[in-house]
Amino acid sequence: MQQYFMDRPLEVGQKAVFTKEQAHHAGTVVRLNREVIRLVHDGKGYFAVGAPEGKGFSALVTEEDPNVNELNTKITLAMALIRREKMEWVLQKATELGVSRIVPFVSGRCVVKNKKEKTDRWNTIVLEAAQQCKRNFIPEITAVVSLKDLKDYRSEVNLAAFEKASEASGRISKFLPAESVTVVIGPEGGFSDDEVSLMSDMEFHPITLGNRILRAETAAVYAVSVIGEYEEGAR
Repeated sequence: MQQYFMDRPLEVGQKAVFTKEQAHHAGTVVRLNREVIRLVHDGKGYFAVGAPEGKGFSALVTEEDPNVNELNTKITLAMALIRREKMEWVLQKATELGVSRIVPFVSGRCVVKNKKEKTDRWNTIVLEAAQQCKRNFIPEITAVVSLKDLKDYRSEVNLAAFEKASEASGRISKFLPAESVTVVIGPEGGFSDDEVSLMSDMEFHPITLGNRILRAETAAVYAVSVIGEYEEGAR
């Protein structure tokens, strides 16, 4: 079942008109014709029957969808800039796993720089991933910030994964359950000692992700998965 996020409010019995981009995807790419689809506006889902209409596409809203496909725990993933294909993979998978917000940041060992066109592409990747996995909300991607600015994105629980962190520091589950969690994942080269001290000063608790040294993209997906599994398993 295809899903689309709509800009305008939806109402049962009313017709929803697609944007030009949505109409092209629904009518030309996936060739929908009188099929049931899911529409979402402002976090609320509906079922509708979509069909081409002239050169455009529209859908008759038939009923509300009571399912809310979101985690109760609000996860902020603070992700250091990494190589393009890996960063895009993290954005896609983090969205599928239920993060609420993604904060890209620059630290001393980042090997890539921010460009505006990346941010535009990132938003498209997150939108498509949210539609594919039937989420009710699109995760927010903030502007790229510096490491010290992460203090502005703290949650109830604030964690930072360090490759040198010991078991005594604790694993993610030690700090759960929580209503909101921010988890910081560094770049391919990790964090310097000064950066570790800075995050400690900002009250980010060091955590270990196990005995193996994970790639940055693997660490991000692992951390988010652990939080999601803990929260959904407790329901």
